[in-house]
This record gives sequence, C-alpha cells and structure tokens, in this order.
Amino acid sequence: MTQQTSRRESGLSTAGAQSSVPADKLLHSGNAGFIIARSAQLKYEHRAEGRKLFADVIAYMNQADLNGASFFFYEEAFGRQDRVHWLIHWKTPNDFAISLHMVDHDEKMIDMLESDRVVGDASAGVWGRAVVEGSVQERILVPQHGLVHEEGEHQDDVWVDPARLQTRQSEDQLLHSANSVLTLHRVGQASHEFRKEARHYAFAWQNEINTKLAGRATSYLYEETFGVMDRLHWLIHLKDFDTYQELLAMEREDEGFQKLQGREFVAESKGGGRWGRAFVQGSIEDTLLLPYQYGSTAR
Repeated sequence: MTQQTSRRESGLSTAGAQSSVPADKLLHSGNAGFIIARSAQLKYEHRAEGRKLFADVIAYMNQADLNGASFFFYEEAFGRQDRVHWLIHWKTPNDFAISLHMVDHDEKMIDMLESDRVVGDASAGVWGRAVVEGSVQERILVPQHGLVHEEGEHQDDVWVDPARLQTRQSEDQLLHSANSVLTLHRVGQASHEFRKEARHYAFAWQNEINTKLAGRATSYLYEETFGVMDRLHWLIHLKDFDTYQELLAMEREDEGFQKLQGREFVAESKGGGRWGRAFVQGSIEDTLLLPYQYGSTAR
C-alpha cells in the first residue's frame, strides 16, 4: 500500500499503511467523531493464526465503504504478551450500524469469521478459537470538548468536535493514529467530586506535551462514553521510541512539568489540593501500542 503515512524513519510501518485511503482523506484519532478502542487476548497456541485472521479482517473492513470509517490493528509493545488492540474511527455513531450490516450479510466477511482458520481447539465459535474467552473488551472514546477552543468551530460531518482542535500544532506537525510509529494509550479515572479539575489538569498536562514535543508527539484527550463515567483517555502519538523515552524523562525532569505537578488544581473552598486529588488513586495506567507489521511473524 502506498501512502504518505505508511513508513517512518524507524523502518516500522505506521497504522496508515493498513489502509489504501489517501492520507489526506483518512479518518484517524485527530479528525474522527468517536473511536472504539477494542482489545483481545490471543491464546498462546493460536497467536500466529489469531494475528493473521484479525489482520485480514482489518484489511477487508478498510476496503469497504463504511462512510469513511478506518480500522487500525496494533500489538501491545510493553505489557501483556499476545494482547492485541484495534482503534476503529467513525464520523458518527450511526455509521456503526453500517458495519453491523456488513458483518451479518457480507459473504466474504462471514466466511473470514466462520471458516476453519483456527483448528484443533474445542472452543465455541471459529474466530473465537483464537482468543481467550471473555477477553474482548470495547470502550468508546469521544474527544473531550468544552475547554479548549472557541464556539462555532464544530465540524458538521462528525459527531463532536474532533480532537485535533485541542492543539495548536500545525498540520505538518500533527501526529495521530494513522501516521505515528507508537501510540501511548493512557487511562485515568477522574474523581466524580473533582471531575472538572481533573479535566483541567489533563489538558494542562497535554499542552506541555504538544508544545514541547511538537513534531515528535501529539496528545489528544477523550472521555469514555457509554462506559465508566469520568474515565479519561489520552492517545499520545509518538514519532519513535526515542520520543517515548524523552516523554518519560520530561515527566521526571522538565521544569514546566514540575511546576504543573506542584500547581493547586482544587480550589481552597473545596479543601485545596494538587492534581492527584482529582483522580482515583492507582487508576492511571499506560499501554504502548505498536501498529501491526504486515509480514511479521508472532513473537
């Protein structure tokens, strides 16, 4: 597949290489109306077959006309062995119904999901033979809105204002799910009592990244919809592994980050407190995603 987002200096393919849609028309984390983040745990004995099956399904879905929807397939770079991830980008929730119709009625799709590609296992279902029972999870991510840009900027063809409006990075600096080598998916549970303060901190933290690592990293903030209330998600798109290490170092050593950590985000009238008081303790976790490399074998 030939496209501007297909390969970076690292030699690793980006997720945009999984679609033949031109880069300037591709739906991604920066311009989508909402995103489905899906994950599944592959069975160790079917790790190769599972990757191949889901990569084929992703490729076929990207060829379909689903009102511009795009489907990207990732592996977990550091974390749980053989857990795979999808980021599925939509303009509006209504578009999801189009994909359901395809899964139920498209003959090739039905064949891929029901043919005996994964053999030698007594589990129910055919595609289900590749994954651990009950491990498939989905979360709906909607770009956080209301705190960062002027009214009247709404993009009519998407459900809510796209996440790219959260940053002042120029178009040639913006990284997103289609053109980044790595995506750090950070999740944190905001305290219900301090839900607004948590969002203010989340944006302030994100602005540090987008200002100081422009061209190498872009962070977008989302909230979980139809899921756990006040659970926040960052998708932090990175140029390469060096940028990931730089991000970790900045959080520890950068003067601006240190000032941010020491800032009072909770008003004195509410008892005062720094950013940590606005989040449920122990709830912030990171998952580093690497786009699936077509032609690679299971690790």
